[in-house]
Amino acid sequence: MIGIAVVLGTITLCYANVDVENELMEIRTILTRQEKEIKALRNENRVLRADVKKMTVEIDNLKNAERISRAQVALKAEIERPRNKRLLPVPASAVAFYAYMSANEPNPSLHHSLIFNAVKTNVEGGYNQFSGMFSAPSPGLYVFTWTIYTGNHGQTGFHIYVNNDVVCATFGETDNNQNDYDSDSGSMVVSLNAHDNVYIRSSMACTTYVISDAMRRTTFAGWRLN
Repeated sequence: MIGIAVVLGTITLCYANVDVENELMEIRTILTRQEKEIKALRNENRVLRADVKKMTVEIDNLKNAERISRAQVALKAEIERPRNKRLLPVPASAVAFYAYMSANEPNPSLHHSLIFNAVKTNVEGGYNQFSGMFSAPSPGLYVFTWTIYTGNHGQTGFHIYVNNDVVCATFGETDNNQNDYDSDSGSMVVSLNAHDNVYIRSSMACTTYVISDAMRRTTFAGWRLN
């Protein structure tokens, strides 16, 4: 009986060993599969990280492009703002003009009217580019300004008239040096009735040129205060 028990115990132990080995093999199989899955996950993770990095770079590029676009829009608006301001409608009551001579006037004689033929502003059309005369389209308080360049080697003198009255004057004199020019400016504030005339006329026989070119503008301007 003892021998049979020993044999049975040995057989049982062998089966137990076989079961253990089978379990170990299953565990190894599971571990191997998990290692492969882990490696696959690591590879996917690297790919995902690369994709995330690429997307981050693309997002940064888009943000930079958006910032550049906004900056360009802002710059364009800033550049066009003065143009837009010039295009704004002027008040219905505004009166103003600005003009300059487009060429020199050689030695104006006595009582010679200066004609500022290059007209840049003429709101309400009070200034006449052919006569050089401003005629007030409506009564009010007006401001007038002028600048006259005198050529070298001589003198120039001018009166500023309101109708037939001399209201202001300007005088220029240059030394006997080559390329010696004189710039004389003035301004006045006068009350005008409708159709009163304002103009600039020589008060002497000038002995040199009135200069007006790209470097020196001889100008005449005016506007109504109220």
